[in-house]
Amino acid sequence: MTTLIQQQRPATDAASHHNSLGGVARAAFDAVMKPFEIARVLPPRCYTDPDFHRFEVEKVLTREWIYAGRVDQVANPGDYFTLRRFDETVIIMRDHKGGIKAFSAACRHRGYPVASGAGNCGKKGFVCPYHGWRYRTDGTLAAAPYMQEGYSPEGESLPEFAVDVWQGFVFFNFDRDAEPLSPRLKTLDAVLEPFGLASMKCSTMREKAWPGNWKATLDNFTEAYHQPYVHPTTFEPMAPARKGIYEDVDGPYNLFWLPAPDGGSIDTFFDPVPGLPERHANAFIVVNVFPMFHMLIDPCSVVILDMDVHSVDRLTARWDILVTEASYDRPDFAAVRDAYTAALVPTWDEDELACETVRQGQSSRFAEQGNYSWMEKSVHQFHTWLAERYTAQA
Repeated sequence: MTTLIQQQRPATDAASHHNSLGGVARAAFDAVMKPFEIARVLPPRCYTDPDFHRFEVEKVLTREWIYAGRVDQVANPGDYFTLRRFDETVIIMRDHKGGIKAFSAACRHRGYPVASGAGNCGKKGFVCPYHGWRYRTDGTLAAAPYMQEGYSPEGESLPEFAVDVWQGFVFFNFDRDAEPLSPRLKTLDAVLEPFGLASMKCSTMREKAWPGNWKATLDNFTEAYHQPYVHPTTFEPMAPARKGIYEDVDGPYNLFWLPAPDGGSIDTFFDPVPGLPERHANAFIVVNVFPMFHMLIDPCSVVILDMDVHSVDRLTARWDILVTEASYDRPDFAAVRDAYTAALVPTWDEDELACETVRQGQSSRFAEQGNYSWMEKSVHQFHTWLAERYTAQA
């Protein structure tokens, strides 16, 4: 019987199949894409192998929509901020025609970043601090001092990326021809409409180095199955895992509800969003927009997890919070935000340990592709989305 079971397991060793994707056999991804009831989780190598990580970044992540920030960070013409993703420094800015743009920060001369941090570049645009090359707010090169006779800056521009705005969130895509994101989230829009996310205000809660793989981290925040065991005294009592409701989806996202205990309510630190339907007012809602944008929504706020992925086993995690304008304008907003952060830190620390430890197990030569619990429907949706993109590279 043991031999039979082993024969039925999907092959994950690259040597076992000629059609290898980032060092993983196609058959392993086929097992992921089977119907939920019989599907297998992603192969362990997807979480631990530096070669697979490079394949994943080059072939998938740099061709998908990555969260950058909020619209109100670039409220006025000339406003900009920068971020670092996949070894690229990206400028997000509002141009003088009112549009939001995304550019590479690498100067076309010798690569020095033409912008850092956040600010307002005015109508002048960006000047490279290294040799003074100046770029207009549309990314075109306006001046290059002391160049050789006959040199013309015309035709030189900072590489531009695609931008989409959804619910007040700014996303960019290195692929300028990428299919827009927001039209594929219309069903999710209907679920989130009562919160008025686009008009909420954002503030940073916490930022720290986070050990482990980015997918293992999102897996963890994509299901409640682990709550009774990882968070028995922190998060589980507020929203029991057994009450989770995992939705079918029709786009690049997943969604599940964690209702309050019977007869209970969701504890909140800020005033609830006015006029919420009963279902929204008595549950946490967990949303992930693929590949790596995570939201934990309660009746008064939205906690966002943003990940800056550095390597196969290292990232920086930042948690931001969205609240209503009325809550944001309260004199005690910062104190209440910090109190809420302090309340969540024990749960996050438990998650961090879990994400770090699971990677140790995934590195075992005996680790294999397991099956899904009914509480991991959203994980299967995420894994299937990834497997479809991995196998499209065959």
